[in-house]
Amino acid sequence: MKQESALVDPDAARALSVLFTRLDQDDQVRLAKIVQTMRVERMAQGDLLFRPGVSCERFAMLMDGTVAVSLIHQSRSKLLYRVSPGQLCVHTLTNLLNSRDYAAEAVAQTEVRVAWMDAGRFQALYAAEPALQRLVAGSLAERCLSFVGEIYSLCFRSIPERLAETMLLHMGRDGWVYKTHLQLAGEIGSTREVVSRQLKQWALVGWVQSERNRVFIKEIDALHRLAG
Repeated sequence: MKQESALVDPDAARALSVLFTRLDQDDQVRLAKIVQTMRVERMAQGDLLFRPGVSCERFAMLMDGTVAVSLIHQSRSKLLYRVSPGQLCVHTLTNLLNSRDYAAEAVAQTEVRVAWMDAGRFQALYAAEPALQRLVAGSLAERCLSFVGEIYSLCFRSIPERLAETMLLHMGRDGWVYKTHLQLAGEIGSTREVVSRQLKQWALVGWVQSERNRVFIKEIDALHRLAG
């Protein structure tokens, strides 16, 4: 992890602000001015941004890369959501607004750059700046709708349906899904053993070819029909 002493460059601040498309142009201009006062931090792929039980002491915006936020329980994990530039981490927001500790884990899936400010300054700005208030409200509302879809999937869709959809989502142009069975299990809220059994069944009927740390999709149409 490398923390930079410099503030966010004005051009980078403007480029980041326009990614928040739920804001109008005036709000984007005001947001860019706020971002210019934030510090920059670089993190490598695999670095931990936060973990359960740690106090939430910073507000952050992702400038580059992708971060995965997951619930962890013993040896199991469930992906909650990913954060990309133009999105906010709602778990961080709710903790900042309610003075709570983190209950989830965030890991950099790529090299990332983060613009940040301390919690006290965020809370003061949030109380005074309507553009920031609208950004936070829009981010929370957008993620809430996403969670409703996720709950529906967990309650009313089978594991094979969810697994097929997830594999198609992560399939590269070469037909390979570069995910371990454990990672796929974390995506769909299941266990590695269940995912392994399902992939073995699909391999027997010729739908997939499973290898170490990756799976090749041989029958894309079959998975599309299953995923619905």
